[in-house]
Amino acid sequence: MSQAVTEEKVPEAIAPGSRLPWFVGFLARRAVWGVITLFLFLTVLFLFMQVWVPYNWATQFTQFGPSAVESAIESAGLDRPLPVRYLDFMGGLLTGDLGESFNGGSVVDIIRTSLPVTLMVFVTGTLIGWVGGELLGRVGAWRKRRITGSLVAVLGVLSATIFPPFLVFALVRWFREPLLDLRSAIGLPVDSLDIWRGAVIGEAGFPTQNDVRWLLALAFTMAIAVGLVVRWYARRRQRPLLGALAIPLMLGAAATGIWLTGTGTMALDLLYRADMSTTTGRGSPGLAVLGIMLISFGQIMFMMRVGIEDERSEDYVLTARAKGLKERFVRDRHVARNALAPTLAGSFLAFPTVLAGMVIVEVELEMQGLSTVFFDAIEFQDIPVIMGVMVVLGVIGVLFRIVTDVSIAVLDPRQRKGEL
Repeated sequence: MSQAVTEEKVPEAIAPGSRLPWFVGFLARRAVWGVITLFLFLTVLFLFMQVWVPYNWATQFTQFGPSAVESAIESAGLDRPLPVRYLDFMGGLLTGDLGESFNGGSVVDIIRTSLPVTLMVFVTGTLIGWVGGELLGRVGAWRKRRITGSLVAVLGVLSATIFPPFLVFALVRWFREPLLDLRSAIGLPVDSLDIWRGAVIGEAGFPTQNDVRWLLALAFTMAIAVGLVVRWYARRRQRPLLGALAIPLMLGAAATGIWLTGTGTMALDLLYRADMSTTTGRGSPGLAVLGIMLISFGQIMFMMRVGIEDERSEDYVLTARAKGLKERFVRDRHVARNALAPTLAGSFLAFPTVLAGMVIVEVELEMQGLSTVFFDAIEFQDIPVIMGVMVVLGVIGVLFRIVTDVSIAVLDPRQRKGEL
């Protein structure tokens, strides 16, 4: 007990024996870990794609004769020694060059066109699903109401076990017509060409679909990130109303900002369909976000619920109640804070499952995002595009891990001295 008290007296902002805030050294260690992990991942990826993956891209030119095959191999750079290709690949990564697609075009341009849809759907859906799962797990485990607990448990099981293609079918079946009715109610034309005519004819200064996609992705991501920070602050200051409204208010502010830029109508249209070539309702990013929310929140809810169940029987909970603290204060300030750290750690383990669900939802909804590019590249054996998509997913995974570790360190001071 004395040791714990002594550690509590150490200022949290400054690590012992250091003049720098603790998070500077922690972030430095995590950044080094991320660089090493990413380097090893990319090395294994390169060797796997170049050596062990059987592909016969150049053989499609066999009908034009052996010289055509040799020319294709040479143009793709497959005739160079493996170490030279590896050094070129790593050097290109440092300069932001992922090479050229076998079918023509820069890999960076291909990814830049498809990434904002995936980024908006995955980040927005996952974070909102995480918040919903954490809230249901925390409240459901604490109140111990049989009917409410059973209903929440059923929702969690459905979320954790639902078959993504069936989920897409259900979303389109139940929400397509209401979406179309809502589109008419807010004054959007059925034909998107009426909205994007300026971009189609190349009118100067008219934003392209990709410009608005990036605006939506960045605005929603920043809104939810700021909302989570405000929510954390509100919970520490015991301001439940602000905490409940933090994310909705930030999303509303983001929507207002987009509307003030003059792209509000175009942004709404892109929430209905990611591209003019897709059918309204079938290719809706709005439905995809809802699908990712439903896939992700169940696992988070169960992990949070288990954490609350483990913590509520600890002695400090009995002590807090004996001091006359309110149940909400005990739950949110003490019990939930201790249960959040293992929940965040488990979230990283659930990341591949949610990512796989996102891939299926995006492809089934014809989103024309990163998953579509990836599967098309596999079908046509376009190795540079496959590697480019895997690089992006690797970077996202490393960033997600760093954010998770920093969040755990904020909640649990013992993690701040962890080894690299």
